[in-house]
Amino acid sequence: MSKKATQTSEPAECGHPAFVDELLKNGTVLITALSREELPEIINDIPADCKYAVGAVGHNPATGVFSLRVDLC
Repeated sequence: MSKKATQTSEPAECGHPAFVDELLKNGTVLITALSREELPEIINDIPADCKYAVGAVGHNPATGVFSLRVDLC
């Protein structure tokens, strides 16, 4: 079961966003954004040496939030 990551523009103490720590710890994370175009920008924060897979982009029409599950391979 995945947890919802909180997206912040400020990096964590180790130099990358908090969702990357959660991804590396749990192996999966759900990222959210207000537009589809923001999702690739968030994914670019994942370190290059991590192999990961993503599924289809989800959209909640009631809230307007887009979501994407990221799993480590």
